[in-house]
Amino acid sequence: MRVLAVTANKGGVGKSTLAFQVAAELARRGLRVLAVDADKQADLTRYARGPRLAGMGLDAVLADPPASLDPRPYIGPVSDNLDLLGSSPRLADADPVLHSAEGPLLIQRCLAVVADVYDWAVVDTGHSEPIIAAVLVAADQLLMPTTASAPDARHAGDMLQTAVRVREQLGLETAELLQRSLITIWRRQHNGVADAEVIANLQERFGDLVCPVVIPHSSRISEANDQRLTVREHAEMFGTARDRPLRAAVDAYEAITDHVLARAGVVAGDPSGPRLLEEVDFEEPDLARVASAIRRVKARRGLDDDELAEVLGRSVDWVRHTLAFGTRYPEGEDRLTIRPRSRVAVRELADPWPPRWRP
Repeated sequence: MRVLAVTANKGGVGKSTLAFQVAAELARRGLRVLAVDADKQADLTRYARGPRLAGMGLDAVLADPPASLDPRPYIGPVSDNLDLLGSSPRLADADPVLHSAEGPLLIQRCLAVVADVYDWAVVDTGHSEPIIAAVLVAADQLLMPTTASAPDARHAGDMLQTAVRVREQLGLETAELLQRSLITIWRRQHNGVADAEVIANLQERFGDLVCPVVIPHSSRISEANDQRLTVREHAEMFGTARDRPLRAAVDAYEAITDHVLARAGVVAGDPSGPRLLEEVDFEEPDLARVASAIRRVKARRGLDDDELAEVLGRSVDWVRHTLAFGTRYPEGEDRLTIRPRSRVAVRELADPWPPRWRP
């Protein structure tokens, strides 16, 4: 399991939003993802529709180590391939525990319990110094967001220095971690000259560490957070063809995820076979469930019917019939429900409409 730490030394730069979007995009590619909220503000927990209750998340895991380091009782599902280990304001009580000699290793040990279950853990890191240190020890990659404003951008590389200091004290490698890390930039204005200047300065200062994709300004991102939806879900449900900033934001988070995968050594857009086909249970008696699983495989791999048939080891006709059945009977639909006829069908049963009078 790879651990991606979303962290920054400044508040209000979009850490929780970025963590939620990237975790959802990784899950959309068929990777099994655990989103971990390591912030006492619990914004990631709220975005992912998790309970922000004391004793129901990471605060409970860190309450009494080593007896409490098993996170499995506190992990809940969010969507396909995406689970959540949430948080609450009581996470602040874990600071004394993390200040102990074993403290920097506790989150690493916690994640090791579920390392065989997930492909990625995406950790939203708050501003508690002991929690930051513990997350940096566990991390394989850093994702460091900043806004395109000079005060925030001055602190864009702070976490790199902190990671080097913390990991060198424990004798851990730092070079590979830095090579895999990314700084992401979020615009605060549509067309700001000052924003462009800050972006250029960051690229000149940090070079390849700066992700070439800039998250555009869009008030719809905040709307998606308030509605506890990913930006992609919000665009699909409420977006219009004219809402270009929203669509650009969806594309930006998708591209950032591709860059994260590329830095990790995974080809962008390739699910690298992490058990995608295990989702398809051909022995499942409910054909609608089989069709739903096949549609997910088809979408995530970008396959046509012939390629999908080859991957599944079935005939093209079987694939097409199954997908057609799933479209007619979506998963979870009660097939015995008698639905009202459409207005067109009702009109066909009634007397024909009188012809329109013309002079």
